[in-house]
Amino acid sequence: MNNTKKLTTASMMSSLFVVCTIALVSSGIGYTFYLDFIVPVFFTMICLKCDLKYSVLSGVTSLIIIGLILGNLGTAIWATQSVVLGILCGTLLNKDTTIKDDLVYGSIISVLFMVLIDIYASNLIGYSFMKEFQGYIKYFKNKEFANTIYYMFIALYPFGSMFSIYFLALIFAKKLNILSGNSKKKYKIIKNFRNYSRFISCSKNVFYACSLYFIAAQILKFINFNISSVYLKTIFISVKYLCGYFIISDGYTVIQNYIMSKYKKIAYARYLSLLTIISLVLVFNISVLAIIVLNIILDKKISIRLQQVDIVNRLVNQ
Repeated sequence: MNNTKKLTTASMMSSLFVVCTIALVSSGIGYTFYLDFIVPVFFTMICLKCDLKYSVLSGVTSLIIIGLILGNLGTAIWATQSVVLGILCGTLLNKDTTIKDDLVYGSIISVLFMVLIDIYASNLIGYSFMKEFQGYIKYFKNKEFANTIYYMFIALYPFGSMFSIYFLALIFAKKLNILSGNSKKKYKIIKNFRNYSRFISCSKNVFYACSLYFIAAQILKFINFNISSVYLKTIFISVKYLCGYFIISDGYTVIQNYIMSKYKKIAYARYLSLLTIISLVLVFNISVLAIIVLNIILDKKISIRLQQVDIVNRLVNQ
């Protein structure tokens, strides 16, 4: 009976999505904000309400209907990306993971999917944004700087999209009263983010996985290992940037929390911030390695990440 109710709900929401998408896209006002944010949030709601298998079924049938009616390959590709991001976000919200873990998983998977969409689009319409940009690199005087900006964009766009969808989905799900279990817990954390932010961290497994990937990527760069495929190179370097960001932001917060709890002096935390910024500018790789090593020491010595997870759980349960 419960499965029948979920299937019926998913079917009704699919019908609503198809009608709204056809109407808005046909009128010309359904692009950008609707496909980028409303569609992913909508499918996150379906995933939270109806579970993963019905969400996937809803997404596949809806996209087929929209593609057949509109006959617009560009819109179909765009809508596919939005649907997948929504289902991914809903799946992560239901998992017993930390919020930062969700953002790590979501951002990396989004990068992979962005590349797959570009490959799919190039096969259908004969145009690849990634390959086209690589062709323009030769016109820049500082090719390394241009490449850095390109890979940062590829890395940060999925991260920004994932964070926005994650946040908006929790807000709307709360309004619709469909939060339960882990998603309800994560809403409470986001709602009280100002109080909980310094204790929100990646799990040990995720932090160490990011660290290993970043170190391996830097070693391959040092030995001039070259990846010929544009797509593989984009994935490899963009994921490295994401891992580097999470290592720095998460690792620094853990070290700062330890200093604050041990010495009880804000001045020490400010000195740490200044030292970290200067060292990252002057000796970036050594600074990241130092953050990784200090985090490993703190995890071995006092299990600081487990302590922070316990603190957040206690605050939420209050």
